[in-house]
Amino acid sequence: MATELELKLMVQSEFLKSASDFLDEFCRLSDNDDQSRQPTLLLMNAYFDTEDASLMQGGMALRIRAVNNTFIQTVKTRGSNRIGMHARGEWEWILPNDQLDLALLKEVPLPEPLQDMSWSNELVEVYRTDFERQVWNIQTQDSKMEVVCDQGKVTSPYGEDLISELELELKEGDEVGLYQFALQLATQVPVQVSVVSKAQKGVRLKYGQIEFPEKPQDMANKMTLAAYWYEVWLVYWEAMSFMKDEALLQPFRHSMSQLKACLPTELAKQIEDLDQQIMPYLIDETTVLTQLAAMKPIGVTMLTIGQWLNRQAL
Repeated sequence: MATELELKLMVQSEFLKSASDFLDEFCRLSDNDDQSRQPTLLLMNAYFDTEDASLMQGGMALRIRAVNNTFIQTVKTRGSNRIGMHARGEWEWILPNDQLDLALLKEVPLPEPLQDMSWSNELVEVYRTDFERQVWNIQTQDSKMEVVCDQGKVTSPYGEDLISELELELKEGDEVGLYQFALQLATQVPVQVSVVSKAQKGVRLKYGQIEFPEKPQDMANKMTLAAYWYEVWLVYWEAMSFMKDEALLQPFRHSMSQLKACLPTELAKQIEDLDQQIMPYLIDETTVLTQLAAMKPIGVTMLTIGQWLNRQAL
């Protein structure tokens, strides 16, 4: 079992080439032979669950990935909340074909509701992802990471959704290096922090629901509130992009306001400045979402606050 720690960034499809060019140039200017672009992959992932979503509700994702005629069965657990980052348990096995081998799950500490395996006879393929993955090995002073650029789509009987994102997965070091590199990228390419995995994209096609974080029990703790409103802010950004609904700008900006009240002066000022930069785009509802997605300060602010929150949580 490995613990996967990654930072996921949304990027609109028209900016994917800019992101790719930035990563290529970063590697080209490096004297480190270990820092380079890797072969591009074409990936297919089939995700399995029961009709009533027993695995999703139990906090588990089960898939088979096909890459270069190799089949890999993967189990991922929901894991712990890392404030805008993804930290979760992951188990992988090479398979001889594209058929699930559920006997391998004896190695996994399954969530209690799933331990009796009664769900195993009810599995169906609920959605799949098909995408191209560009890969770079990146090394900074503090961290080694794998950076991937994914473009493709999620499909299910309930519709489809685009995949257009970057993932920074930590290999060595700590998350400080992830954030520093992401901030360097965000000053050059419009990106935003994403809290929705590809598996969650598939699930929401069926249910059409946006998953919000649980409200904290201790409403008097400023740090707890800051982490909560930060996550809500990110979720509303995802929801606007998924639903193409500019009406969500009001709760998006409200969550920014609530977050600002929980932050130290310098970061609160950054939120206030960002809101002022957003204001001129609100006049034309037909173009506002496209214009906001091209704003670099949104991603820079998301990353700056996420980095600060994670430092406080350590």
